[in-house]
Amino acid sequence: MRLSDYIKQIRQYGGRHFTLTKLMADMGLSKNAALNAIYRIKDQGELISPLKGLYVIVPPEHKLHGCIPAEELIPIVMNHLNAEYYVALLSAAGFYGAAHQKIFKFQVITNARIRHPWEFGQIKIEVIKKNDLSNLPTQDFTVSTGYLKVAAPELVALDLLEYTHRCGGLNNIVTVFSELIENLDADKLIKLACDTGTVYQLQRIGYIIDNIELMDEALANQFVRTLADYVSKNKPKYLPLSSKTPKAHFPRCKKWRIIINTEIESDL
Repeated sequence: MRLSDYIKQIRQYGGRHFTLTKLMADMGLSKNAALNAIYRIKDQGELISPLKGLYVIVPPEHKLHGCIPAEELIPIVMNHLNAEYYVALLSAAGFYGAAHQKIFKFQVITNARIRHPWEFGQIKIEVIKKNDLSNLPTQDFTVSTGYLKVAAPELVALDLLEYTHRCGGLNNIVTVFSELIENLDADKLIKLACDTGTVYQLQRIGYIIDNIELMDEALANQFVRTLADYVSKNKPKYLPLSSKTPKAHFPRCKKWRIIINTEIESDL
């Protein structure tokens, strides 16, 4: 059997990948013979290798892009690594309808150490290392390669402000919030912020939602009231809206205990 026939057989049974070890066992090949066969198929754009010894099949409909879609690739790779992960930031926001901002990289947070950039043809995956992902809320989305773990909306909101530099800056995030608000639960957000030690971000989120125009004003008003009550009760330290800008000699917002050291504006 040729490797091309082996790949067709895998696809017929719904498979999307194989390992070097399994290929050698199934076809009775030496390591060198297996690698030589793989090299020829890879050179034709029919395989990619995101990890040593792991090969993902690129079907004809995706050859032009040089890879299967990122949301299909990630479950394969993370299952192979036995790693915890979730789709994050702008990529995760897109799963909840906040897709106004163009995303050039598929963003994933994981506890696995990935040493090399993941770029396969037109598919670019940005991997962010976080040691502890335990008890963080995610939602499973069904894709053709299994289940894709995506950050829950409240985790998306907190992460966006934790990783501003990876999300195109504060105004880009403001635009995302204007679309993400419909999926946010204020009580869940407060609990998650308390659990993860990021309660200070509630001040920024509240200020942002309170100062941009939104389609559903009633929903936004309820959300703002809940966060404002929390801030009023706990009276945290004043916090600069932008952590990248000096905070001296700027006006202060008493309601949110925010130092307004930058202007915000949604692109919508």
